[in-house]
Amino acid sequence: MSSQNVTKYFRDSVAAKLKINFKNSRYTISDLDSIIRGKIGNEHFATLSDRKNVSGKLDVIVVAKTIKMNFDGQQKVETNIEDMSGILYIPAVLTVNGVLLPSEGKYPWIPREHLHPIIDEELAIGYVNDFDEFMSNNYQRLENNLTWKSYFDFTKDLYEAVTESGISSNTVKEIELETNVYIIKDDSVNATRNILKLYDHLLSGQPDRLPLYQNFINKEFTSLSPLIPNRLSEMQKHVGQMGGEYPLSPSQRECLNHFNNMEEGEILAVNGPPGTGKTTLLQSLVANLYVERALKKENPPVIVASSTNNQAVTNIIESFGKIKPKWENSNLEQRWIEGVDSFAVYFPSGSKEKEAKEKGFQYTNSRGENFFDEVESNENIARSAEKMLKECNRYFGTNHTDIKQCEQTISNRLSAIEEIRQKVLSLFSEYNQMAPEGVSLDTYMTQLSKEKSEWEDTFQAIQQRISEWQTHFSNLPFFVRLLRFIPFFKNKLVSHIRYFILPDEECIDESMNLDEIISVYSEKAKEAREKIKQVDLIHQQISELSTKYNQLIEELITLNILEKYPGSFVSLDKANDFLDTTIKYASFWLAVHYYECRWLTEKRLSEKQKGRNFENVLNRFYTNLSMLTPCFVMTFYQLPRLLLAYDNGKEHFLYNYIDLLIVDEAGQVTPEIAACSFSLAKRAVVVGDVYQIEPVWNINETLDMSLALSNDVITSIEQFEQLRVLGLNTSESSVMKVAGKSCKYEKHQQRGLFLSEHRRCYDDIIDYCNKLVYKGKLEPMRGKAAEDDKFPLAQLSIPSLAHIHVNSQQSNKKAGSRYNEIEARAIAAWINEHFYRIRDAYHEEDPKSLIGIITPFKMQVRTIKRALSPDVKPFVNVGTVHTFQGGERKVIIMSTVYGKNDGCFFIDANKSLLNVAVSRAKDSFLVMGDMNCLSDSANKPSGLLKKMLLENDVVYS
Repeated sequence: MSSQNVTKYFRDSVAAKLKINFKNSRYTISDLDSIIRGKIGNEHFATLSDRKNVSGKLDVIVVAKTIKMNFDGQQKVETNIEDMSGILYIPAVLTVNGVLLPSEGKYPWIPREHLHPIIDEELAIGYVNDFDEFMSNNYQRLENNLTWKSYFDFTKDLYEAVTESGISSNTVKEIELETNVYIIKDDSVNATRNILKLYDHLLSGQPDRLPLYQNFINKEFTSLSPLIPNRLSEMQKHVGQMGGEYPLSPSQRECLNHFNNMEEGEILAVNGPPGTGKTTLLQSLVANLYVERALKKENPPVIVASSTNNQAVTNIIESFGKIKPKWENSNLEQRWIEGVDSFAVYFPSGSKEKEAKEKGFQYTNSRGENFFDEVESNENIARSAEKMLKECNRYFGTNHTDIKQCEQTISNRLSAIEEIRQKVLSLFSEYNQMAPEGVSLDTYMTQLSKEKSEWEDTFQAIQQRISEWQTHFSNLPFFVRLLRFIPFFKNKLVSHIRYFILPDEECIDESMNLDEIISVYSEKAKEAREKIKQVDLIHQQISELSTKYNQLIEELITLNILEKYPGSFVSLDKANDFLDTTIKYASFWLAVHYYECRWLTEKRLSEKQKGRNFENVLNRFYTNLSMLTPCFVMTFYQLPRLLLAYDNGKEHFLYNYIDLLIVDEAGQVTPEIAACSFSLAKRAVVVGDVYQIEPVWNINETLDMSLALSNDVITSIEQFEQLRVLGLNTSESSVMKVAGKSCKYEKHQQRGLFLSEHRRCYDDIIDYCNKLVYKGKLEPMRGKAAEDDKFPLAQLSIPSLAHIHVNSQQSNKKAGSRYNEIEARAIAAWINEHFYRIRDAYHEEDPKSLIGIITPFKMQVRTIKRALSPDVKPFVNVGTVHTFQGGERKVIIMSTVYGKNDGCFFIDANKSLLNVAVSRAKDSFLVMGDMNCLSDSANKPSGLLKKMLLENDVVYS
C-alpha cells in the first residue's frame, strides 16, 4: 500500500457526497415539471424560510429523485434502503416569488453510497468513475452566466450519463422512484473545498519528504520507546511558561519533557480527561518554543492550534487572552505595543467573522485583513514605538531612545535570568546528591551545624574522660599498680576501676588497665575527629551552595523577578516548580517584549503585496504575525488555505512550514479531515479524550469499506478490521486514535501520555467518571465537598451530587427528538427558586458561569428554554452535551427526559454522553427526572449513576 493510496482514500472520504436524511426536517413537495421550469410557487419559500429572512432568497436543496417505499398491504417491504432515500440532489436558490436560481459554488450530486464500487451492490445506480468523468469533462458548463435552464440541463445530463436512465423515468436499475420532488432548506456549507484542494495537490505529485504526514498515514504501529524520566537534562530544556500562578503538575511536566525531545515527523499523543489542565499544557508548549527561539535570537516559531469545531478553537483563543498577572508593581506583564491583547490570533471562516468581532477576538484571514491590517498600520506602529520606549525605560530604569537598544537590553536580561535558572537547577541537582531526601537546603545547613557541634562536644567529652581516667589511675598506690598480678591486689584494682565506670561506659571493662582504656577512647576520639572533618566538609559544600543560592535569589530580587526570599527547597523537583512560576514566567514575558521590538523594526508588506499569496509575502505575513501572537488558531477547514502559495504561475502548498501543529479536542476530529494538514507541519502534539463526544462521521461503514477497497488500501473486506485497529478508517475513528498509533510512548497500557491530575470537580463528582471510563487512573486533587469549608452551596443545602425526582410516566416525541414538559417545568421552577440564592453564594463570579442545563435531546432544550422565566433565562445555558464540550459550570443540571415507562436507551447508548455531562460540573451535579428511567444495571452508564446516587443517599428535593 503506497501513501498515495491512503491519500486518495482520505480524499474520497472527504469528497463523498451523501444522501440527506430529511424525513424529520421541514420540507415541501413539488413535482419534476415545476422544477424543470424553475418556478414552484411562493408558498414553498414561506414554509421553509424563517421570519428573520429579509433578503428574499433562501438556499435550498431540491431532492429531485427519491426511492419509493413499497408496501405489501399495510406492511412496508423490508429492504436495505432507508426511508426517503434521495438519489439526486440539486443545490439551488429559492426566491420569495417561488423562482429557482442556480446555486453559486455548489453542484448537483448523486450520493456516493449509491455508486459502484460499493459493498451492497443492490443499492448501486451507476459508477463513481462515470460521475467523476462527467464532472471533469463538463465542469466549464457551470461557470459563466448560468441560467436555471442551463443548470438543470447540466443536472439532467449528469443523471442520465451516470444512471443510463432518463430524468423523467420513474425507475432506475429496476428501483422504483417517487413522483414527488422534495425541497429542503440547505444548511450545509461547502467547508471541505480547501481540504480537497490540498489532497489533490498531494496526489498530483507528492513532495519527497513529508515525515509527519507519513507518520500519520503509516499502516503500522510506531515502535514504543521507554518514557523519559524527569531529570536535570529535561528540566534544563524547559525555558518558558505562560502562566505564573501554579507550577506544572507531574503529568503536565511529563508531557512537556517528551515534547522537548520530539524530532521532525513525530506525533505526541496526550490523553487529556476533563479538568486535567489541557489548556495549561498547550500554553506551556507554546511558551517554551517561543522563549527557546528568543534566547537563540531566531525568528519566532509558527504554531497552529486546530480542531474541527469552532467551540474547540474559540476555547483556545479565550484561554490565551486570560493570563492572570502575578506582579502588582511591575509593567512586565503588559503589552509594550498598541493594538494587541492576546497571545492567539483567530483565522475564522467568513461566516464566523461577525461572531469573532462580537466576542472581541483578534482575528484576521489569509489576506491579512482586520487585526493584522490594523496593527501593522503606520499609525499603530508609530504609537507602538513610542509606547515601547516608554515601557522599556520604565521597567529597566534606562533612557533608551532607540528600539534596537530596547531589543538588546531585553535580550540581555532574558539571557541573564536564563543563566540564573540553569545555575539554580545545577545547584539543586548537586544538592540532591548530597542531602537526605525531603530536607531543605536551609534545614540541612542547620542540621549540619548542629551535628558538627554535637561531634565536637563528643570529642571534648572523650578528651575529658581520658584525663579523668589518667587522674584516677595516678591516685592508686604505686604498689597496687605494680603488684596487680597478685590476686589480692588485682581484686583491689578491679574494685577501684569498677566504681569509676560510668553507666553509659559500656566500652570499658573492669579488667582493663589504663593503656587499654586510653586505647578504646583513642579509637572513639579518632572516629569523632573523622566525623567532625566529614561533617565540616559537607557543611562547607552545603554552605557554598547556600551562599550561591542566596546570591542567585538576591539577583532575582534585584531584577524584580522576586519580591522576597522564598526559602530553600527540599529537592531539584521543588526548585524546578519554583522556577515555573518565577524565571520561566518572566522569561516568557521578556520573549514577548523581545519579539515586540523585533516586530517594530521588521519589514512591512507593501500595498501591492497585501492580500497576495506569493511565498515571500506569506513568509513576511506569518513572521510578523508570529512575533505578536505566538499561536494561530483555526479549524482544519481553514488551515490548508492559509498555506496555499502562488509562484511562477502555479499554486503550491508550503509543506513542512508549521513548526508545531497542535490538535485540540482530537477525539472529535475525523482522520480524513485533518490528515492532509499534517503535511504542512514538522511535528504535532495531539490532545484529546476518546471518552468525550465522538466525531460526526461523514460516511457509513459500508461506504468506508468500498472506498478502502477501491483505492487498494485493503485488498479484502477482512483487512478492514486492521484499518479499524490502526484508527485509519473514516467511518468510526478519530485523530486521537490515529495519534495513539503514531506515538512512540505508552502510559497505563494505553498509547500516548496521560494527564492524570483532575482539579475541576469535587472528588464526589469526578469519582463517577473515574469509575465509568478512566479505570481509576484520574487523581482527584480538589477534595470532597463536605470537607471544604468554603463550599458555597453548603449554606443552601445543595449537595455536590444528587438526584431530584420528577414523577413522569413517559416522554413525548416531536420531529424525531424527545421532550418532557413535566420535567422541563420542574427544572424551571427549581431554577426560579434557587438562582438568586446561588448567585449570592458566588457573588464574585460571573452569573453566566453558574448554572448549565444539559439534556440529550434538542427538543427538550427548546422546552426548557420556554419554561424558564425571562429574568433568569439570559444567565442559564441550556443545551445538549455538544454545547458544553470543553466548558464548565458551578452547577450542572442533567435533564434525563425519559419517563419511568421509557427506559434510558439514548443515555446508555454511549458512555461519552454522561462522562461529558458529569465532568462539566465544578461544584454540583444534579440529576432531574424520574429515577425509575435509569437502568438497574451498574454496568450501564445510567445504572452506575443511579447506584452511586443511592449508595450516597443523595436523593434530594
